[in-house]
Amino acid sequence: MTERPVQRELVGIAIGAGHFGPIQLDSWRRVRGARIEAVCDRNLTAARSAAERFTVPRFGAAVEELVDQVRPDFIDVVTRPESHRELIEFAIDRKLHVLCQKPLAPSLEEAQTLVRRCNDAGVRLMVTEIWRWQPWYRKVRQMITAGEIGQPFHARFVSRRSDGRGHAPFQRQPYFRDMPRLLIYESVIHLIDVVRFLCGRITSVQCLHRQLNPKIAGEDFCLLTLTTAANVTVTIDAHRHGPAQQSQTSEHLVVEGEAGSLELRTDGAILLRSIDGDVRELRTEWPAEGYLGDSCRACLQHFADGLHTGEPFETAGNDNLETLAVVFAAYESAASGSRVTL
Repeated sequence: MTERPVQRELVGIAIGAGHFGPIQLDSWRRVRGARIEAVCDRNLTAARSAAERFTVPRFGAAVEELVDQVRPDFIDVVTRPESHRELIEFAIDRKLHVLCQKPLAPSLEEAQTLVRRCNDAGVRLMVTEIWRWQPWYRKVRQMITAGEIGQPFHARFVSRRSDGRGHAPFQRQPYFRDMPRLLIYESVIHLIDVVRFLCGRITSVQCLHRQLNPKIAGEDFCLLTLTTAANVTVTIDAHRHGPAQQSQTSEHLVVEGEAGSLELRTDGAILLRSIDGDVRELRTEWPAEGYLGDSCRACLQHFADGLHTGEPFETAGNDNLETLAVVFAAYESAASGSRVTL
């Protein structure tokens, strides 16, 4: 038997030590074939704290200096959207591959330019869309693909969070309060990507959104109706003004097909209902370690594997442009009061 050659461990720099930075650093510790060698943040105290907490050898406030010291293969961008362009353009100049948090850019045009520049430079770009890597959504897709409910015709997502309530909402990410576009741009973008993952290409969107908490600048409630090329109608009902609750999954989902339906409950159970009314409950021991079923680690592993093998990323820059197009079409629909065709 021929032994596989030992792969060189890829080296990266994590940029951003705010709310989500530590979640990704924790996940990187369990990724095969890649490691984080340095943490960068303009707040040097935050960079030092994150490096010490996750045993990362280096830290600093200047990405240029860290790149010169480390000579990395990639950067992991875990910063706010308005900073992404500068960091990605820097990576292009240094020929570094990029993993970048969503949303990729504040406008579709800016995102298209960044993707085109990466493609032209031979820099591989993947957007950190973690939601589709939640193991329950992987299972739901497997069941749909296996034909367990027949051809789907309708799906419904319900998402509730409580962190948008009160006089000082979004305690973990207080900058959310000042964002003129919030819920769809920052949160529902995940579900739009999951819709594409489960139901295929989105062809139209109609959106209603509003602001429930007067202490914020953007919307914190929305209703979206999406149609797909496979003729599936999908509704997304989301707000961050709900009661506090503990749940395994982040949303409640029902997918209806011509041969039955499946329901993903927030306790992690999946109910499969036949067209005759028979009900089967699937209870799976989802991973307890890490973020939301260890989805962050799975996403990072996919990035590392893709760099090693050259296989396409599920959420490569080109792919993510389709998700962003739906996001900005949703705002266009809400402003015009009409359906937007993509």
